[in-house]
Parts: sequence; C-alpha cells; structure tokens
Amino acid sequence: MLKDVLMQVPDHREKRGQSYDLWSILGLIVVGFLCGRRGLLSVCRMGRSLPEDQRRCLGFRRKMPCHATLTETIRAIDADGLAAILGRIAVMSDDETHRHIAIDGKTMLASKDGEGRAVHCVSAFCHALQQVVDHTASRGKGMEITDALKLLDRIDLKDKIVTGDAIFCQKVITEKIVERGGDYVFPVKKNQKNLLDDIQTAFNQPVFPPRKLA
Repeated sequence: MLKDVLMQVPDHREKRGQSYDLWSILGLIVVGFLCGRRGLLSVCRMGRSLPEDQRRCLGFRRKMPCHATLTETIRAIDADGLAAILGRIAVMSDDETHRHIAIDGKTMLASKDGEGRAVHCVSAFCHALQQVVDHTASRGKGMEITDALKLLDRIDLKDKIVTGDAIFCQKVITEKIVERGGDYVFPVKKNQKNLLDDIQTAFNQPVFPPRKLA
C-alpha cells in the first residue's frame, strides 16, 4: 500500500541521470523515520545495512542511494503535495475508530518572521491516530473558510465525521463534506441566530413526533 501511495507523488526530477525510482527513495526515507532515524544521513546508513531481499522490497536492484541523492530528492519534490499524499494513508483504513476528523486553524508557535508575522494554517487531525492527516496554509485567524474548503477537497471524507469550531458551521463547508461522502458535527452560536432558533425549535417541537405505542 505504501508503494501505491508514493507512486502518486509527482516526479519533477530531470530524467537524465536518474538511477532510482522516486517511490523507492521516498519509501526508504519513510521507513527510516518510522524506524527511529532522525536525519537523512542516518537513513542512508540504514539503507546500506539492509539485506538484499529488503532492498528489493523497496525497489532497489543493486546499489543504494547516497546521502546526497536523498537530500537532492527531498529538495526537488513538492513538500505540501507529499504531506497530503502521505496523510491519505492514515484515513484509508476501514477501522471505525478512524472516522473522526477534526479541522482547526492554528498559528504556528515561534514562527514569526522579522516583521512579526506568524505562520497560520488549517489542519485536519485524526483523533484515533493522534496525528495530522493534512494541512494547508491560511491567511489568518477568522479567514479560514476558503482554506478549509481547499483542505477538505484533498481528504477522503467517505464515511468520515468532521468536527470543528463554530466558524466552520457554514453552508459551503457542510455542503462540501456531504458532497464528498461524509457527515459533520459543528456547534452553533448566537451570531447565527436564525439557525440557532431553528435548531432549538426542531428539538422542542419535532415535526414528526414519535407515535405513542398502545
């Protein structure tokens, strides 16, 4: 499954001089980090220590890539695109506990530049896995609706339940989630008075009250 996902990563490398498939290099890096390696040099050393059958599983036929090859490959790929594709692995499971996806906007800690501007992003977090499955840059707090729509377009929402703050309780957001096969639970505050009144009326005076059993 990892190979199938990594083969979706666009290969922007120059065709000339390529010695390894892109999915093989990325697969080695992913496996290395999952094994506790903390840098590409360490991943490179791990790769060269692998037995021949494990090398073949990663698509390497003869020699293994050097540290420079791993570094240059990482520089050549689209980081956001890779993060989005890797995030799909987490939500591809049929496990019922993986159905809950929470979206939220956050300002990144210690990310201010020289002009005092901090990086803000909208993330999709899977509680069961305790990890972010995708994220996108945002224009800032209170302006996250458009950014959330872009994020939801990239995630497999079939049979998923999406939650978030009241700011995401918007028609365009809920329509997008349902359109992509998911469902949602969002709080409603008093700034959406008509919607809040309709919900309270629906619970206090249901249109179709249950029938009394004889």
